[in-house]
Amino acid sequence: MAKESESEEQPGFEALLAEAEALADKMEEGGLTLEESMKAYEKGVGNLRRCAFLLREAEDKVKLLVEKNGVFRLEDIDEPADGEDGGEEAD
Repeated sequence: MAKESESEEQPGFEALLAEAEALADKMEEGGLTLEESMKAYEKGVGNLRRCAFLLREAEDKVKLLVEKNGVFRLEDIDEPADGEDGGEEAD
């Protein structure tokens, strides 16, 4: 159960990305000490790593609903449906 409460407390993708952008803006302004810049950098990198993880997690959940002969089924979005060649046209 601890895992569920941890995930509920963690900020979402948008909040993490916004904070990373704000930290980058702060560092670009040049008013931070070296120590403050290093802490901001580490926090920003941590946020971006979490964002990348959340994106991979979302990609894993993305499914494509395909109809074949009146029957609908879910497929991974990166797998072409039967009879499709992945979007590339033959010459």
